[in-house]
Amino acid sequence: MTFLRLLPALLLGVAGLAAEPVRYVIHVSVDGLRTAAVTALSATSLPNFTRLRLQGAGTDNARCDFDFSITLPNHTTQLTGRGIAGPAGHNWSNNTDPAPGQTLATNKGAYIAGVFDVAHDHGLRTAAYVSKSKFALFAASWDAANGAPDTTGPDHGRNKIDLYRHDGNTAALVAQLAADQRAQPARYAFLHLTDLDSVGHALGWDPTPGSPYSNALLRIDNELGVLFRLVDESPALAGRTAIVFTADHGGFEKNHGDPTLAVDYTIPFYVWGPGVTGGADLYALNPATRANPGSGRPGYDAGPQPIRNGEAGNVCLQLLGLGPIPGSTIGAAQDLAVGR
Repeated sequence: MTFLRLLPALLLGVAGLAAEPVRYVIHVSVDGLRTAAVTALSATSLPNFTRLRLQGAGTDNARCDFDFSITLPNHTTQLTGRGIAGPAGHNWSNNTDPAPGQTLATNKGAYIAGVFDVAHDHGLRTAAYVSKSKFALFAASWDAANGAPDTTGPDHGRNKIDLYRHDGNTAALVAQLAADQRAQPARYAFLHLTDLDSVGHALGWDPTPGSPYSNALLRIDNELGVLFRLVDESPALAGRTAIVFTADHGGFEKNHGDPTLAVDYTIPFYVWGPGVTGGADLYALNPATRANPGSGRPGYDAGPQPIRNGEAGNVCLQLLGLGPIPGSTIGAAQDLAVGR
């Protein structure tokens, strides 16, 4: 991770984060976030990204799925901890709205568990906030009809997502998440933001400051600020909330569909919250279990693996003190250290 110059005022807040264990996790995926756009802007231009990076541990050199650098398959990877292709993969490679009645299970021929399964089956309230209609795949796959029976302790039902909201206006979506978390907080909340992908496809993935894509990143920074204010100002959430932040893919010109291009497969991965070492590089914290791939594109058979967006679900569960997603193959050991 190429860090910005340390800001003492930000770093002063890190020690306070470790006061209590994590009780709430917000999993944020910014669709089409090209890391180069973050590093091209100054710390003052992106105050909330700066806080995330300096108070959190992370890397600007994580990887998406090896075979696909497109949206819905990579978000399925984040939520299931599985690669896309192969016998152990979730096998969802379509990037359009699912057909009526279509689920991860009907596509795979077997049930595919996700992060929502583990959290919900342990009695934790879950929520999903999405800005693309295609994410209806998750609502259908894990609803009261298609979710797996709860065999973990008390029966909390088959509907694994307690609250599902879709809104293409991401400012409204984030505001709704903040309102919901203040009223009845989910212990695990997933948030998807479409802005950068939408601008990238229309006007290009140009990370140059002042470009439409870079300006869209400024708006994402504002939404990240809403999340920080939510945590800071809520007595229930302050000091007890972690943010796991990543992306599904990068992009180049007006596309991102070539998984062999570094600009498509290179993404960020940040963790912020109690017990996290501020300003730490995740590869430096995990020298035996994760390997910085440089500009390379290692497959799933390489060892050690790079940090991948597919770790997000299991990292969220790890922070909540829960075990891994059943059937997951990415980060299933839950051994990603985020603090010293």
